[in-house]
Amino acid sequence: MTETASGKRSNLRPIVITAIVAALLAGAGYWLFHSYTILKTRPPAPLTEDVPLERPTSVFNLPISIGYDVLSDYLNGKLRGEFLQADLWLQKKKKERITLTLTREEQITLSSDGRELYCTFPVSAEARLTDSRFGKTLAKLLVWPVHAKAVFTFSTPIGLDRNWRLVTKFRIRKIDWLQEPVVKIGPFRKNITADVDTLLSGNRQGLTRLLDTEINRAASLEPTVADVWHDLQDPIRITRKPVPIWLRFHGNDITARISLHRSAIVCNTRIRSGMRMLTDTAAVRDPARLPPFRRTPKDSISTHSEINFYALIPFASINSHLNDYFRNRTFSRNRYSIIVRQVRAYASTRGISVAIMTDKDLQGHIVMSGRLNYDMPTHTIRIDNFDYAIDTGNPVVSTGEVILHNAIKDSIATRLNLQIGTFVTGLPGTITKAVAKAKVGRTIDLSIDSLAIRKYEIRMGRDNIFLLVNATAKSALRIKQIKSGKVIRIRKTRPSDEKTDSKNSEP
Repeated sequence: MTETASGKRSNLRPIVITAIVAALLAGAGYWLFHSYTILKTRPPAPLTEDVPLERPTSVFNLPISIGYDVLSDYLNGKLRGEFLQADLWLQKKKKERITLTLTREEQITLSSDGRELYCTFPVSAEARLTDSRFGKTLAKLLVWPVHAKAVFTFSTPIGLDRNWRLVTKFRIRKIDWLQEPVVKIGPFRKNITADVDTLLSGNRQGLTRLLDTEINRAASLEPTVADVWHDLQDPIRITRKPVPIWLRFHGNDITARISLHRSAIVCNTRIRSGMRMLTDTAAVRDPARLPPFRRTPKDSISTHSEINFYALIPFASINSHLNDYFRNRTFSRNRYSIIVRQVRAYASTRGISVAIMTDKDLQGHIVMSGRLNYDMPTHTIRIDNFDYAIDTGNPVVSTGEVILHNAIKDSIATRLNLQIGTFVTGLPGTITKAVAKAKVGRTIDLSIDSLAIRKYEIRMGRDNIFLLVNATAKSALRIKQIKSGKVIRIRKTRPSDEKTDSKNSEP
């Protein structure tokens, strides 16, 4: 009996060993198959090249206006009190000579009908005898001082010279004598209206020459346009942390077209510029000098600017933010806890991928991927189809997915430092800082509004994420003040000396 039992046990041993080996082989086979499945489901491959990015060109259309009241204030400050003095012979034989003095006592006004610029110039005229055949003593008794008042109306077309200065060619449209200049010599009277008209409208010494010279000297758009041209190209810091980023427009071309409106002279300035995002401004070249004035084609005039810009977000900045938020953070659900050790976002063949190294109940390497999209109404970034690239079917991994998925999906967009909405809505202020920032509020008034995004595009490369935006904005710039400087005095010498002193007659 004992021998029989021992024989049976010896017969069972090979069967048990075979069963154990079979079980081990089955387990190993399952493990190998499962491992093969995991290996077969590889993480999305990272992109190895940065995105090729053309430099977008923007067109800034900026109407610069000079109100007629501003230019009138300049002329009233420049031409006040006695501004013109001239000598005039009363006869062809030059027997009596008077000195005529013109004084501005009322305001000069400018206006326009949309075609020409009009200048209304009220003057008072006073003349005294300075030389006579009767001798000075007798002349003072016989010749009475002349007092007269007139309103001169001038008109001119308008343009710009190559130095961005207003060019006028004033001519006298009419003279309304409210009180005609009449010289009384004893019982005789001589109306010298025609003589005074000739004096004032003379080609070299007339009042028209004075107005042309002073407006050309005063109404220079060069300082304002140069400020716009140069300041627009200054780097503007748009982010400080973790990586400083600057936006810079680079002027390629500038043209303008001058026109007359009912209330102002308007220079429609058109600037074409490229745009770059910079992380270092040390090597930035100085902007070129303001080019000479060139005229904009009439069919290209617009008050709306077309702004093409792109936001650049380095993955180095993204990963810094992600790890600041997620590193060593514990997520718990039911009986499981997961600790995030490291997070790395990168551009992959499946869009944006986030590799998460975890510890504790789930130790491993999980990758989530999704597609970046820009939400127009809210000006924010969203991630569509944000799911795991690897799914092993392991219950622990599935639990980890439940724990991590909502936490990461809900916070990943903001943690990726893609707050493009702030950048977009702040664009008017950004440009305002760039355009003539040194003079805003003092001598000019700049406004930029009606910003509207028309289209956008997201591109990703090895090192950066780019958001390309095409937007329009309406802008305007108004010159508020022109300093008058010194008062103008014109001295026209004696008629006999006119040829000699003509070189000194201009203000």
